[in-house]
Amino acid sequence: MTTGAPLAAALASASGFLAAAQLLSIGKARGSARRSGEDPRASWRSGLGSFAGRISAPAAPGDLAALIDAAGSPGGFDARQVMAVKSFLAVSFLLAALGCVLLIPSRFWLLLVTAAPVGGFLLPDLVLRRRARVRREQLQDELPAIADRILLAVRAGLPMGRALAAASANASGPLALEITKLDARVALGQSRAAALDHLVRRCALPEVASLAAAIRRADRNGARLEPALASLAAGVRLDNQRRITERAQGAAPKIQLIVALLLVPAAILCIAAGMIAGLSGG
Repeated sequence: MTTGAPLAAALASASGFLAAAQLLSIGKARGSARRSGEDPRASWRSGLGSFAGRISAPAAPGDLAALIDAAGSPGGFDARQVMAVKSFLAVSFLLAALGCVLLIPSRFWLLLVTAAPVGGFLLPDLVLRRRARVRREQLQDELPAIADRILLAVRAGLPMGRALAAASANASGPLALEITKLDARVALGQSRAAALDHLVRRCALPEVASLAAAIRRADRNGARLEPALASLAAGVRLDNQRRITERAQGAAPKIQLIVALLLVPAAILCIAAGMIAGLSGG
């Protein structure tokens, strides 16, 4: 530890100076943005991007953008800004690890200093993957109702644009929100095919891709949309019922484990306490 302490102190001082200088510049930019009427969050995100570039300027991997889309783009961050956050957390965790090493000497200081920035860098990925998993389940639960609404609107004679708007009205799920955005893009002049491609990227489900393909065929060839929508809604309902059944089957061993670990020992203790009380009374 005696040979590593000077190195740790030097790294902590240099990293702390760089972090303090960059955070000060971010604070100034945010204050000027507030005075000029701009959104302070935009200056904060751009400041984090600049900070990431000064630290290591890592390039965003190809699957990071897809992961952000699958998670619903939390906070409106893109791949470059998420890389900025990852780099910022890596430096912050490194500084925290160096501080712990200086305050509490340990023989595992090298492992701590190495693992801390790696954990900080990977933390946003874990958060995004969890959000993407939850959002995927929400999309699967919402898709049958949305398909039924589109089907009813088409059967009522509404054009496709109004049918999609009616299907997403008065709904608060992620799929309804994405369909509302799709309708807004088409209203602003984007082609429906490009808007559907964006919908498929944002909702990475095979069923959503099938829905988008059916709408494209209806727009391009005038194909009837009702059979495809009815089949899609029925198939998604069967998949949801199967997932619910699998969850229920998976819950049974957990309940048995709780009974074996908690209820059975408690019952044995009650019986033993009664026996001890009877013996002591006799």
